[in-house]
Amino acid sequence: MRILITLILIVSNLTVNAQFEYFNTPDFWGKFQIDTKPETTRPDSAFIMISNRKYTGDKLRFLGDAVDEERLHYLYIYAWKNKWHVLETKSIEEAVNYMPDINKDWLLYTEGMGKQFTTDADRAFIVNGMYHVNVIMFDYPSITSEKGQFGNYFFAIGNAKNAYKYFIPAMYTIEDLRVKHKMGNGKLSMIFHSMGNYVVRNMVKNGELRMINDRQWVDNLILNAPCVPNRHHKVWLEKIGFAKNIYVHYNPEDRTLGGAYLASKQIQLGGALKNAECDNVHYINFSTLCGENHSNFLNVHGRPPASAAAVRHYNTLFHGNPVDLSNTALYTPTAYRHIGYDILPN
Repeated sequence: MRILITLILIVSNLTVNAQFEYFNTPDFWGKFQIDTKPETTRPDSAFIMISNRKYTGDKLRFLGDAVDEERLHYLYIYAWKNKWHVLETKSIEEAVNYMPDINKDWLLYTEGMGKQFTTDADRAFIVNGMYHVNVIMFDYPSITSEKGQFGNYFFAIGNAKNAYKYFIPAMYTIEDLRVKHKMGNGKLSMIFHSMGNYVVRNMVKNGELRMINDRQWVDNLILNAPCVPNRHHKVWLEKIGFAKNIYVHYNPEDRTLGGAYLASKQIQLGGALKNAECDNVHYINFSTLCGENHSNFLNVHGRPPASAAAVRHYNTLFHGNPVDLSNTALYTPTAYRHIGYDILPN
């Protein structure tokens, strides 16, 4: 069985390996420059990263794949003069105050397996450029060069399951800044992608909602291709009261989540759903639009560009607006077990 699972993971994670190698080169790490103060107030692009990675002491690869058990790192990262500048701040509020326009809409973004610091930084810049939102990236180690395919799967899932312990204080702070109008007047949404959904799932299941769940301070909560068990998801999803709208993006043909099912023997929430249990959730089926694809909202290195229909859909959600599921040119009730809606090609 171990051999079978290993073969499955090798096939399903070939792209992960290619991404790891690309983002771990000296040339890519060389894009970054550590600052002690901002060099400009008008950068080409900027975002905030909240990371539980530990500093390595290496001048080039300065944030590694070990977890810092002592503290979070609040990083203001901005593009300026062909460098990606990294400034560690004392607080989230300080990082927010460095952002060029705090009145833009905000997106809290958590990625899944196979991401180094460099990968997450690249994706945050891409989201910022494609969707013109202020990004706060939650970054945790989800791949290591010290393990193979089989070991990396469990390395990633273990860190994803524990990441909520580190990030929940940051959630409390962001909610407080939001309520006190210290993050401008834009809307705010959250997206958790793939294994990153363990952050929100375990936050709820471990009773950490108490300080952020008494008001709706998040416009859209997007569980994107969630690589978490489908079974009894109603139990924890229905406890969420902090979001006005909740969307589960699933795909019965998702090849990556098919591999996760074979490895875990559990149907994944983002995969071949058997039922739609939650009345407060909008289920969106991506199979008609995206086939076997797993990540459909970004134009990333080594992959075909995201479809126009997907970009339109995510653009609506990332800017805090509900999608119009009654628009039959864009959405139709799905034939797949009648669970929600298909998103249609343009």
